[in-house]
Amino acid sequence: MILMNRYRQIQFLAFALLISFTTACDFSGKNQLKKQAEDSATVSLYVGTYTKKEGHVNGQAKGIYLVRMNEATGVLHLKGIVSAITNPSFVTLSPDRKNLYAVSELGPADGPNGWVYSYAVNDDQSLTLLNKQSTAAYAPCHVSVEAKGKYVFVANYSGGIAVMYKRMDDGSLSAIVDTVVLKNKKPDTESNPHSVILSPDNRFAFICDKGADRIYGFSIDDKKDQLISTTQEFVELPKGSGPRHLTFQPNGKFAYVINELSNSIHTLSYDPADGKLTIVSEITTLPSDYKGTSYCADIHIHPNGKYLYGSNRGDNSIAAYRIDPATGQLSLINIEPTEGEYPRNFAISPDGKFLYAANQNSNTITHMKINPVTGELQSEHIVTEIKTPVCIEFFGKP
Repeated sequence: MILMNRYRQIQFLAFALLISFTTACDFSGKNQLKKQAEDSATVSLYVGTYTKKEGHVNGQAKGIYLVRMNEATGVLHLKGIVSAITNPSFVTLSPDRKNLYAVSELGPADGPNGWVYSYAVNDDQSLTLLNKQSTAAYAPCHVSVEAKGKYVFVANYSGGIAVMYKRMDDGSLSAIVDTVVLKNKKPDTESNPHSVILSPDNRFAFICDKGADRIYGFSIDDKKDQLISTTQEFVELPKGSGPRHLTFQPNGKFAYVINELSNSIHTLSYDPADGKLTIVSEITTLPSDYKGTSYCADIHIHPNGKYLYGSNRGDNSIAAYRIDPATGQLSLINIEPTEGEYPRNFAISPDGKFLYAANQNSNTITHMKINPVTGELQSEHIVTEIKTPVCIEFFGKP
């Protein structure tokens, strides 16, 4: 009897150990699968945000965020804050991806001026602050870097001022080397520069002036570190257009400007000889039956150069278009809801498979799929929660 009891005890202990081992393996396996899913999110991106309440937004974020994207599924994984600065509403990377630049969109109540910050990008895509420089005005809303990485440009929404910096050897910014004051003499209008966009050949810089309905052109003098007005000086858009952002077709023949106030996109021909822009056509970004208030925000061309996309704040959608390579004309593909409020900027993944819209007022980033054959957008009904997101900038693979 004693031997039988001991045998049963041994059996019970063996069974318990087996269950414990199996459970541990199962738990470890689940953790391993989760880790593999996170490890597969090898594409990095930065998200600029609003961090404080302003007249046009209730900022709730903490600064610049680092996010990873799963290449297979497109799902985003929030990693955390990489810089806690005020209102980093626009961020951009240098061409060599060694540096990130961010505006700090401040108003008169916040300090003497706005700021632009420079960072070194570390191996893990964390950021190390290098320096910051005054933008010489308020509400800096856009920062860009020319293709050679020599100059950085900032557009200040208030004051009609855009500024130019030299990028130093370590990626930090010099003091301002040139200042452009847009001399708008149109009655009852105020200049509001909203972006500084570089031409594909890197010879010209174009400033979209939302307030004056103009796109100003400048050549870049890299010997004198100056911006010099082109012969055309500016192209005038219809009154009430509100040009905001500009993008160029990869072949360099056409440019497209998205108009915040008229909810439209103008196609413009581009002459690389002298930087001249000429209006070709205009197309709406809104559904034909839309009756509410809406404002356009951002515009991007697909990496394959065949499709163009624009965002609508109010209709809360992204409009997709097909580009005629010969004429530059746009034809509507579809208009897809962002399933969030007030989509500000958006970005297309480097592989061209996904589009991500920053829904500023609903604290989400929407995940959409791009049909590679037609360019059509299709919502995946997947959102990532980030407070008051504004700007999305892909770093790509480490």
